[in-house]
Amino acid sequence: MYSLLKDAALRLMKAPTSPPDPPAGSHGNVQIYRAAPSYLTYRLLGFWILFSILWMIAWGIFLTGLTIGERPLTVLGILLMAVLAVIQFAAYFAIRIDYDMRYYIVTDRSMRVREGAFIVKEKTISYANVQNLRVVQGPALRLFGIWHLRVDTAGGGSSKEGESPGAGHRVQMAGIKNAHEVRDMIRGHLRKGGVSAGLGDFDDVDDDAPGALAISPEFEEALRELKRTTSALLAAFRR
Repeated sequence: MYSLLKDAALRLMKAPTSPPDPPAGSHGNVQIYRAAPSYLTYRLLGFWILFSILWMIAWGIFLTGLTIGERPLTVLGILLMAVLAVIQFAAYFAIRIDYDMRYYIVTDRSMRVREGAFIVKEKTISYANVQNLRVVQGPALRLFGIWHLRVDTAGGGSSKEGESPGAGHRVQMAGIKNAHEVRDMIRGHLRKGGVSAGLGDFDDVDDDAPGALAISPEFEEALRELKRTTSALLAAFRR
């Protein structure tokens, strides 16, 4: 079902279905990376939590209307559930197709990241502009065994969407399992190209990343249970 809807949506939107071309002028090895399957589960975890709360509210309004005999309240609950069902399906589809359309391309001279389907964002940065490489993993990412690799630049990046050079200063390879390996590979390309200024400590943690936050064992176990539930629901939908 999802595959049919995805193909129809991509044709309707005339969105690209194949990986992006390597950055122009690049030579040597070209590596194509994708977000890990657990990144999709990670994204859907928040999705199920949010909509579980919204469904409880909608059902609460509906049952309250039935209990106290307030017909307008009952009708409101039904309308809320109908709207919620449509929104939930659209949100789920958007998360799935966003995951499927993510591509990360790394060469010996530059890197390119494409994400999105409804709004396709494609950014290319040259290693000559790189200022910092950061591997980020907060508590939730750690639970799923994935990392974000963030590449900050001093400007000069470009976008196929007509974005002017220098407009984007960060490119993120989200939800990958081998972030350290990719980071070290990019660092090697930087050194071969004579780029070293401003890179600092490659093991620095982002100030805005929640990696230093401690979580209780009970909360971690609750996250694991939600992860298992999300994985089961995703597997059932795929069948």
